[in-house]
Amino acid sequence: MHVLGLDGRAALEEYLGLIIPVKRLLATVFSSKLYQYFVAAAPGLKELMTVGKIWYEATREEAGRPCWDAIVVDAPATGHSLQYLRMPQAAREAFGAGLVQREATKITGLLRDRQTTAVHIVTLAEETPVTETLETRTQLVEALGLPLGFVIANRVHRRRFSPAVLERLHAATASPAAERALLACVAERATEESGWASINEAHLGRLRAGIGSAPLVELPFLFVEEFDRSCVEQLARLLEAGVAADSHGAARGRARGSS
Repeated sequence: MHVLGLDGRAALEEYLGLIIPVKRLLATVFSSKLYQYFVAAAPGLKELMTVGKIWYEATREEAGRPCWDAIVVDAPATGHSLQYLRMPQAAREAFGAGLVQREATKITGLLRDRQTTAVHIVTLAEETPVTETLETRTQLVEALGLPLGFVIANRVHRRRFSPAVLERLHAATASPAAERALLACVAERATEESGWASINEAHLGRLRAGIGSAPLVELPFLFVEEFDRSCVEQLARLLEAGVAADSHGAARGRARGSS
């Protein structure tokens, strides 16, 4: 496993190093004021080069084999991510011909290829995040033509207490004073958790209705004092199980459709 931090300016300089093999000439370009101004002022250039770097790594080969088995991109916030994903198509449309147009076409092709690319959305089962997720889905699928992967609802509260249990808890707060404070605290926390479960259930319904055929994976809220490696491993197992369950379901659906 390898980790790489992406920077648009560094990606541009790496790209220029590939097409300008003369180091002295390359150093002259990098040190020129015109180049410095161009990099700072050109709209969308850093975004385009960042996505271009991802394309380069995804298609790079050594000894006739892909360098990487898979590439996972941890994208920034939704608005900024959409800006990155729009840039190759915008560059392709802006430049009718030439090097930029050709490179942007290659990048766009990779992003739209359902065999190699999927855009996964991580959200919360709450009003504003779900609304933003549905708007993002529209932009990704309908405006940009990109393949939507999994929608992952994080920090989901499960219903742990029935209304009858909550009633008994609140009724028990009339017990002797020594126990009353503890029972009142338990009843309050149980009611709060049930409230969050109701909120999450409602917005998960909105989410399912709005994402169409895209698979939804739910990850639970973990009640831990410190979020450590064991928590990451637990969520990773749950995520893997959710992805595997959807894959098996899709395979069964294809088998029924072909029988």
